[in-house]
Amino acid sequence: MNHRRSAWVSISAALLCAGVLAAVADAASVADTTRAPSVRVSIVRATESNARRVVLVLRVDGAGMVLGSYEGRVQFDPTVLAVDSAVAGRDGSRFVNSGDAVRGTIRFAGFTPTGFTNSDAVRIVGRALGRLENAKIIATLAVAGNLDGKAVPKTALIGTTTIDEGR
Repeated sequence: MNHRRSAWVSISAALLCAGVLAAVADAASVADTTRAPSVRVSIVRATESNARRVVLVLRVDGAGMVLGSYEGRVQFDPTVLAVDSAVAGRDGSRFVNSGDAVRGTIRFAGFTPTGFTNSDAVRIVGRALGRLENAKIIATLAVAGNLDGKAVPKTALIGTTTIDEGR
């Protein structure tokens, strides 16, 4: 009889903990969606960059939602920035198509069923053949969505032409 009661107490405690965790997750989800959803792409020049070797990190951040997917591109003047490599971030399923980098375009995308653990989408390593400011780097998003597959309005997809100094 004592074992049955002990098992019942353990099951009850587990269910109570699961209920508390679900309530906390629901509260976090509601807090995360109180703002209108938007997705921003940013460019950060990594600290290991120098005058000739450029390391740029494209970051994709969702606001007012949990980001589930995105697709975009970065364009630049290839006579000023020569790309040696473009590597996708490591969490979720992230992709990079650098086949047109010699013409100044790199495409990138990502999706996840559970949410990305960080916002690093692409790491670009290249050589500055002139002043990086003259490369006219533009990062844009074509589409993004939340975990349920609902698209973010195009007006809420925020690109950039600014390179932030970095990390």
